[in-house]
Amino acid sequence: MATKSVNWKMRQRQGTAAQWESVNPVLAAGEFGYDTTNDKLKIGDGKTAWNSLPTFTTTRFSFGSASWGDIAQIAAAGTAKKFFNVGDEKVITLSTGEEVTLVILGFNHDDLTAGGKAPITIGMKNALATKYSMNASSTNAGGWNGSAMRTNVMATLLSQLPSDLQAVIKPVNKTASAGNQSTDITTSSDKLWLPSVVEIMGTEYAPANGAPYNQEGEQYEYWRTIKDGAGTGAAANPDRVKYYSNGGGAACGWWLRSPNAAGATSFCYVIASGNVRNSYAGIAYGVSFGFCI
Repeated sequence: MATKSVNWKMRQRQGTAAQWESVNPVLAAGEFGYDTTNDKLKIGDGKTAWNSLPTFTTTRFSFGSASWGDIAQIAAAGTAKKFFNVGDEKVITLSTGEEVTLVILGFNHDDLTAGGKAPITIGMKNALATKYSMNASSTNAGGWNGSAMRTNVMATLLSQLPSDLQAVIKPVNKTASAGNQSTDITTSSDKLWLPSVVEIMGTEYAPANGAPYNQEGEQYEYWRTIKDGAGTGAAANPDRVKYYSNGGGAACGWWLRSPNAAGATSFCYVIASGNVRNSYAGIAYGVSFGFCI
């Protein structure tokens, strides 16, 4: 059984049931041990041998109640799907005092900038109270990579997150077209980002023959299976409607990072009925960011 160190000096081990029983180690206080045979987790107290330690109940590790350090530890161990589910929610408070409800969008979906897959992708359930524009003027030149939304707004919002959450967010590679009607795809390394058209709508939404929209990632499980866009009218996707002020405000349009491939002045956004349209980059709409752990 190997011991793996992670950035915040916590340790976790894993091994088969037979290995644990045979070695019967004493785990350090707060050290995690995972039984890969029986999908069981134990936490050491620094004095009790493995065979005498009680199995740790997973209810303490509900996404809503667990600390960010514990969530990151579970993610690093590769066992996030055993404790959490797509659609699980957690409420945080920004430094501005605004509450935000977060939701798990998927597991092992996004590409870490450092290599490998991000264990957990998380997004906002609704939109912030404040509206933002993609750029100061109505241009999509430079795409997401060069937008004021990415270079300025996301940096500000990252600084407003709780410090323990900031500490465990991992940069991931996000793709989007270069804007200005270009089909070239650019890649940016982001801690906070906006979703793309395909990440929300899937490949069935394919304006301009699907290019370059369908090269801007893959649909998240949350948007494929839980918020699948099903509705009663052809003009509405009620599952994809978001509301300002963490659900306390009106239904809103919310920005996506995908530039409008057919023009040089706009980006895609989800309108208040849940469908995708284009709007001038200088207009302010809702923001609903995502990040990875």
